[in-house]
Amino acid sequence: MKKLSVLFISFVMAVTLSACSTAPASSETAYKAGTYTGSAQGMNGEVVVEVEVSDDAILSVKITDEKETDGISDPAIETLPVEIVEYQSLGLDTITGCTVTSTAILEAAAKALESAGADLASLQKPVEKIAGETIEKTADVIVVGGGGAGISAAATVASEGKTVILIEKTAALGGNTLASGGVWNAVNAELDALTPSDEGRLSTLRTYLEYDENLFVGEFKNTYSTLKQQINDYLSDDTSTLFDSVEFHLIQSYLGGLREDLDGNTIYGSYDLLNTLVTNSDATISWLKETAGSEFNNTLSEPIGSLWLRSQTPKTSKQVDFFDKPAAYVEKNGGEIIYQTTADELYVENGRIVGVHAVKNDGTEVILHANNGVILATGGFAGNTEMVMKYDNYWGDDLYASIGSTNVSSTVGEGIIMAQKAADADVTGMEFTQLMPIGFASNGRLALGNGTNVMYVTPEGKRFVDEYAERDVISKAAFANGGEQGLFYEIGLKSNVALWQDEDCYEASSIEELAKLINMDPSVLTAEVEKYNGYADAGLDADFGKTVFTTKIETSGDDVYVARAMKPSLHHTMGGLVIDTLCHVYNQSGEVIPGLYAAGEVTGGIHAGNRLGGNAIADIYTFGHIAGQSAANAN
Repeated sequence: MKKLSVLFISFVMAVTLSACSTAPASSETAYKAGTYTGSAQGMNGEVVVEVEVSDDAILSVKITDEKETDGISDPAIETLPVEIVEYQSLGLDTITGCTVTSTAILEAAAKALESAGADLASLQKPVEKIAGETIEKTADVIVVGGGGAGISAAATVASEGKTVILIEKTAALGGNTLASGGVWNAVNAELDALTPSDEGRLSTLRTYLEYDENLFVGEFKNTYSTLKQQINDYLSDDTSTLFDSVEFHLIQSYLGGLREDLDGNTIYGSYDLLNTLVTNSDATISWLKETAGSEFNNTLSEPIGSLWLRSQTPKTSKQVDFFDKPAAYVEKNGGEIIYQTTADELYVENGRIVGVHAVKNDGTEVILHANNGVILATGGFAGNTEMVMKYDNYWGDDLYASIGSTNVSSTVGEGIIMAQKAADADVTGMEFTQLMPIGFASNGRLALGNGTNVMYVTPEGKRFVDEYAERDVISKAAFANGGEQGLFYEIGLKSNVALWQDEDCYEASSIEELAKLINMDPSVLTAEVEKYNGYADAGLDADFGKTVFTTKIETSGDDVYVARAMKPSLHHTMGGLVIDTLCHVYNQSGEVIPGLYAAGEVTGGIHAGNRLGGNAIADIYTFGHIAGQSAANAN
């Protein structure tokens, strides 16, 4: 659809220009009339642009081929071809949130126009956009940020019958939610009953009976006792279908986040916040279905580092079910969404947050007043490597300035900074950042996968970790055993690969051939694959303790073997603003900041030192929903 829309817009612009008189050609705007093509590297592959020119004007710009991420790249793909024609220039700003795609479009267009004899130096002079008159509006609730937490909050405010304005710094909703795998952890008994269990999962459950109870603090100890009884009851009865419970989800989240920093200080998630998350997650899915009409698949999945099969996924797409439908609900019910508008200050009166100051991309000032409150849903700061390294006290020397990131470029931490400046907001867990072990080696982009059907090997071909382990465990093992900057290879079958990127991916009809492609000793890799397959047959890994194997690495039919080059990359900042279960933000004196709420990755205290895969989507929509309820009712 996005390609068709671009072609249609370009056609309209071409017709418009041809119908109008144009200024005489100058030496700076003279072209050799015709149609020219250029290409440049985007986020996922080559972006190909076709440009048609007359002797003195750019008539149309069409993107004829691209592999960019739907939703995230759409604003650049839909906007820049039109603006190049409108301004007769390449000196345009990149679109916030899709910088790489924007740059690729401009570079590809430049190559096409260079072939047309254009003076690129003249065409690339910056276009000056004129700011409009100041925009001033009032609503019951102002939401800052249009990712999952923001759209969940805005839809909730609208459902409560209150007015809401959501501002988003990029040209589209989505943010990191669209860049993620889009999987949502939620305990659902009906889906569990439809899901077969296996001996590997039963073995995993038995390990949860063996923990030392002293590992658990406060209410977590009581929850663990309850969980042990649940597991024993399950194991003594019918084990043919999947076991799960909110207590299991809670204990896994607690253990997954229980970590020590480099100084030996222990961190773990807040019981109240984690309990709120796991007990309300599935109910939030039901609310989203009933309110916005979003749809979900009736099968469970498990992303890398999730530790259990409990993730629900959108039926149509992340774009449609997570954003398009909730956004339509917001606007249908009187809410407003303003794009390309960046908040830079919170307004404070008598200690209460009463509004937001923001600026549009063209410099237009935006002043927003909030009757009830402001919700910060600005995301984390894993797109800001400097800020990550400033706070880090977990990865140490493994972090480096050029490390890749799975994040969209707009996640730079401004929500945290604004709250600190305006109201002395407190933060927690800022020293912990989750690295995604399966980032593509060339650019850090999320490769997708779950670790149950692949093996990870060093550049020498040796397996080095349980692929089903937590994300930080795999990342640390990659740094300790892999190549430069943690380089390692995922080995599996083409049928199991979720995402392909030519620069980092290889395929072959045999393991020996695959090994040669990635400069490994074929005998070493072959031996490791044979040993792994033996563990898969047995359901137990004698080397690293892996118990969940969904397939062996063994081809059948037309399938082929594949390898993907990976490096750990910045993924999720664990720390952020201190909140309670109603999403109030607290200051450094331990007091609620009146009128200020927060939800999503801008907050801390939930996931502690490491987040389970699939818990982020659960977090942002669940707490976004709660923040919306609290702010709408000024609780």
